Amino acid sequence: MDEVWQKLSEPFPPGEVQWRIEALSRDKKRALVVPYVDARTVLDRLDRVVGPEGWQDAYEVLADAERAVRDERGERRERLVEVKCRLTVLGVTKEDVGEGDSLKAAFSDALKRAAVKFGVGRYLYRLEKQWVDYDPEKGRFTPPKLPEPSPGEEEGLEEEKPEAYRLIDQLLERLKEKGLGKEAAKIVTRYGGYGKTPEETKRLYGELRALLKG
Repeated sequence: MDEVWQKLSEPFPPGEVQWRIEALSRDKKRALVVPYVDARTVLDRLDRVVGPEGWQDAYEVLADAERAVRDERGERRERLVEVKCRLTVLGVTKEDVGEGDSLKAAFSDALKRAAVKFGVGRYLYRLEKQWVDYDPEKGRFTPPKLPEPSPGEEEGLEEEKPEAYRLIDQLLERLKEKGLGKEAAKIVTRYGGYGKTPEETKRLYGELRALLKG
């Protein structure tokens, strides 16, 4: 299990990390930005490490109302939605609450917050917020560069999803369609994801193919 949690916590490839504006300077020429990953990236990480049948999520809408907000444009009303996500990975359940200005945004935020408790993207919270140049007319900024990964992390990012992994993903989808998702998830769990070595990856692929052929 330790191997699984370690894989869930691995840094994402730099191209999958996005930046959002948290604040603007008074002259609107500088922006304070923070890194994040979207919900789809989190789902891909869960599928990749424990398989589509190795995790489940459930949601509960806690609040959906309007609130008054006062800023430099005056007072206005905005929608606030709060959603609780209950995420279960290999039998371990954790939950957290997310919010947003729509159901979709709140659901995504809740999923990401719950996944952080399993280590997914947690390292992003340790990265410092950064001030960058901002173009108020175009509403754009140049994203900062992420810190260089350590040699071990860099090797893992370069091999994030080789051809063997994509073939395994395709097998998992076919097994899921045939109602064999749970059996496939048990095999993937036994290997701790895609396998620790190329040899284990080959054996995993062979077992999944054998399961598909019956």
